Amino acid sequence: MRSNHTGHAEHTPGHTHGPTSGAGRRDRFAEWVAAGLISAEQAERIRTHEAARPGRGQRPTATRTTTGPTGSSLVVEALGYLGGVIMLTGAGILVGLYWQDIPVAVRLLLTGASAIALVAGGLAVPDRFGEAAGRLRTLLWALAVAATGAFMAVLTTDVLDRHDEEALVVIFPPTALVALALWWVRRTWLQQLALLVPLVLSATGVALQVTDADAVPGLTVWLVAVAWTAVAWTGRLAPRATGLAFGGVAAVFGAMTMPEQSGILLGLATAVALLALALVDRSLSLLAVSALGLLESAPRAVVEWFPGRLSASLTLIVVGGLLVVAAVWVARHQHER
Repeated sequence: MRSNHTGHAEHTPGHTHGPTSGAGRRDRFAEWVAAGLISAEQAERIRTHEAARPGRGQRPTATRTTTGPTGSSLVVEALGYLGGVIMLTGAGILVGLYWQDIPVAVRLLLTGASAIALVAGGLAVPDRFGEAAGRLRTLLWALAVAATGAFMAVLTTDVLDRHDEEALVVIFPPTALVALALWWVRRTWLQQLALLVPLVLSATGVALQVTDADAVPGLTVWLVAVAWTAVAWTGRLAPRATGLAFGGVAAVFGAMTMPEQSGILLGLATAVALLALALVDRSLSLLAVSALGLLESAPRAVVEWFPGRLSASLTLIVVGGLLVVAAVWVARHQHER
């Protein structure tokens, strides 16, 4: 009896410890996801299917409780954002009506307190609300960056009496530092955008202090955008995909604002480089940014360098055909990343 008990205890129903147990399946799914054999979404579907099989207990109910937000919660969240936007619009109109009558000290107090309150509000958002809490925190901190810029603008123009490019040097470097700190805490695409804008304006202000050449603002934006894209490419500027896209858009914009000939050359070179990066990275977002650059620079180049309707139409057909081929290639090879 004793030998039978010890010899068969591991085969007793309900005490399965082999690879078919729940923990074993979870470990295998995680291993398959890490090896690239299946995606995380496919692993979750397999878990749900296995849990729903007869004899697996009540796991489907537990699985359903851990899924994403419901439709009603999303509607409530959207209405909350809409109400917040309406309130901010009304507050902006009210402040605009009486802004000139408000003392400078009160302006500084209002803008500075708003920035601090928005940062504190983001920190105070309860994590138990899940993804909705993260989205709200991101929005509040993006608004905090804008409020910081408003505070620095009041300080620079009304207190320090600096204007034009001198104001850029004072307003936007501190704003960029605040945006960098908030992005470091929460690395989202909106925090990236809130960082890129003051960073570009800071570099432009510094460059304008050195020279007032016409090409300086656009070239400065382009250089900052190239550096931004390079850092994003290495993965140090998360999220990587939006970092690349924002950098590409900024580079295209910088080339657009440069004088005619240099702007055309730099715009075409930027669009072609982005197209090459899109093919290497198999990125549809980069391909879209490249198409934006080509749509902006190619017509200018055609008008400037290829006069005549025939040459213009043939050039545009070739450019459009290349974009279509690139889009098909990226779409067919995205799964190989």
